[in-house]
Amino acid sequence: MEMGIPVFANNPRREPRPGNMSHCALDPASPVDPFVNDWIVNTNGNLYWTIRGRLPKYPIPAWPDRPPSRSGQLLVDLGCGWGRWSLAAATAGYRALGVDIHLDAVQAANRVSREIRSECDFVCSEVDRLPFRDASVDFVFSYSVLQHIERTTVQRVFLEAKRILKPGGRILVQLPNAYGALSIVQQLRRGYREAKADSFEMRYWSPRQIAELFRRVDFAPVRLRSDGFFSQNPQLSDLSLLSTFGGIVVRTSDTLARLANAMPALARLSDSLWASSRKPD
Repeated sequence: MEMGIPVFANNPRREPRPGNMSHCALDPASPVDPFVNDWIVNTNGNLYWTIRGRLPKYPIPAWPDRPPSRSGQLLVDLGCGWGRWSLAAATAGYRALGVDIHLDAVQAANRVSREIRSECDFVCSEVDRLPFRDASVDFVFSYSVLQHIERTTVQRVFLEAKRILKPGGRILVQLPNAYGALSIVQQLRRGYREAKADSFEMRYWSPRQIAELFRRVDFAPVRLRSDGFFSQNPQLSDLSLLSTFGGIVVRTSDTLARLANAMPALARLSDSLWASSRKPD
């Protein structure tokens, strides 16, 4: 236990400031936790460069799925970072529990949760070795995490998700689509090579690979739908935080995603995909 956070990881990550970026002078007038202010680009994407260090509010997204069917349903948020999706799930009515290997991040998540009076819990753990009992969880969720992990590790994450889910429990994850327009450009830039081992580089997944991942772990058939275009984090709820260009990207993404979800063939060209399934009864 460190500063109120249960630690189950053998080697928790300690990185209070992002080592891949230059120093950022944090605005003392900002009401946002310093960790969130400093890490906002790493956690939310390149559209947030202009606001790093001077966030006027917490960018907590709208929950992307239906609310729980009954009160008290337990949702585990894998790779929760500073907790934005855990907080969104709690607002929707779930009992949210965030998991991340980055101890500084989950400590920040705990602070933010208490600050905004949201009932979330957080633990420090590897996402492929979860400290939960078999069949004890109603919902497993993950956003903008699995693409930064080795594919073999992702399969272990799915095996763990299946283990902890109750029969009929749901899984919902976001993954970058290899066939999206922006995804193709990014892959071309690096010569269509696979991400370097043990790196934070993006791993792109085709719809076929996503379906195969779910099939190998014996989940029910996977349902794919569009999360957005031209971005891996197109959040309408954050429009007030973004530049004019960022706002155009997000609004365009939302329009195309709505169209794509009415036309499943078009959804397979999204840059960001939602993949959902259930543990068989």
